[in-house]
Amino acid sequence: MLIVVSLIVVVPAAGALYQTISVRRDAIRFPPPGRLVDVGGRRLHIVCIGEGRPTVIVEESSLSSSVSFAAARAEISAGARVCSYDRMGMAWSDPGPPIISIGTLADDLERLLDRAVASPPYVIVSASMGGLVAELFARRHHDLVAGLVFVDAGHRGVLEYAAPRVTATMKTSACLLPVAARLGLLRLVDPLGLRRQLPDSADAIFRIYRAEPMATFCAIVRGLPDTLRDFREAPPLAPGVPLTVLTAETTEGLIPGSYAAEEPTLARDWRDLQQQLSRRSSRGTWRIVPGSNHLIAESQPHAVAGAVLEMLGAVQR
Repeated sequence: MLIVVSLIVVVPAAGALYQTISVRRDAIRFPPPGRLVDVGGRRLHIVCIGEGRPTVIVEESSLSSSVSFAAARAEISAGARVCSYDRMGMAWSDPGPPIISIGTLADDLERLLDRAVASPPYVIVSASMGGLVAELFARRHHDLVAGLVFVDAGHRGVLEYAAPRVTATMKTSACLLPVAARLGLLRLVDPLGLRRQLPDSADAIFRIYRAEPMATFCAIVRGLPDTLRDFREAPPLAPGVPLTVLTAETTEGLIPGSYAAEEPTLARDWRDLQQQLSRRSSRGTWRIVPGSNHLIAESQPHAVAGAVLEMLGAVQR
């Protein structure tokens, strides 16, 4: 019995120590490449490259960061200014509250743009969960948005489709992730396969397998009722906003493996939901990107850059 009790105490303590030492070491190895901007008692990290107007703003997927979209951002920056940032709790940004709605994230984006970019209107490019932030921001601030590019991204229709299907098990598992991160389990087990997929995965492990990003993910799940209210109360999307919707050829990566069995229908209906989004603007277009999976910016970055540059050309005329 003494051995069992010792293991219960020692193993988690050892894991927590391993995580603490690893995070401190990696924070020195991987300093923020951009700058930290105060948005009201918290700081968000933002990186801008290139020159030109309108400025392109990148809204990443749920666990991505300001250094994602790298190849696409580099290509776009040859003809435009491109800014990407870390949402609260992600990568180098300060953590946020225990409950986070998409409206809270859209408010953060508004303050960040006002204090760090200040050159409206913007072309907003979004991926996966970032599409919810992009849409709500665009609906609240028609005058600040010159165009939207959704890269296999979420939107109001996806939210309304998926919200009733979020089970108690999903919510519980999402909010166990911060605990697993603090104990070093995510870093040790590598559930996203970062070491397998990336030749140099150390910086990605530092950015993702920490308690703060996982706590943010949990807080967004907890904030789902508030998010639904935010969308109900927001004005509609401007009917003539330039809108490009890119859809992946396959649904690989759309649903995390642990949730796929619980939600098999989303992958089946995803393409229809994407087409519905494109029809919400009289200037909306929709197309499938050949050879792409859910993370189109990683699997087909040139296609993303091409769509953004095409959008810039259209709004500059």
